[in-house]
Amino acid sequence: MGGCSGKQTPKQNEDQLKIRANIQTEKEQSKPLEAKIVLLGDQNVGKSSIAQRYCKNLFTGQHVATIGGAYLQQKVILNNGVTIKYHIWDTGGQERFRSMANLYYRDASAAILTYDVTNEKSFDSINFWVEELKYKCDQEKLVLCLAANKCDMDERKIQYSTAKGKFIVF
Repeated sequence: MGGCSGKQTPKQNEDQLKIRANIQTEKEQSKPLEAKIVLLGDQNVGKSSIAQRYCKNLFTGQHVATIGGAYLQQKVILNNGVTIKYHIWDTGGQERFRSMANLYYRDASAAILTYDVTNEKSFDSINFWVEELKYKCDQEKLVLCLAANKCDMDERKIQYSTAKGKFIVF
């Protein structure tokens, strides 16, 4: 009688394993990579504006203070087809929220340290964030980015050359 005994030849087993491996590889390739990014800096430097512009292509000249933190997501598809899902945490810049900031930058892939080019104090505060991250994050895995914001304003006090020369690396 014909029928299937339930046993497979080694060749059939090998073929099925290859098929499963290909399916798994395709699923892994379609699964987006993920990265946590945190925006840090003093209040009113424009962290929320940067996040809103990047994620929603929105900009308003109105300022609404971020209380604690805000969360946004953005997906990017690279030329090679890889998808990256960014988890963006916009932190409140008020002094009273600094103690909570480590909740946002824990396990971050990148930190965008933001200052206002019209406000010298905001630029000087970047030192606080660099020191904070130096001692509380895995330095080998964290990418730092210095963002000069409000460059369109006429009252510039921090020149590009000043910022470029001040911060190198941890």
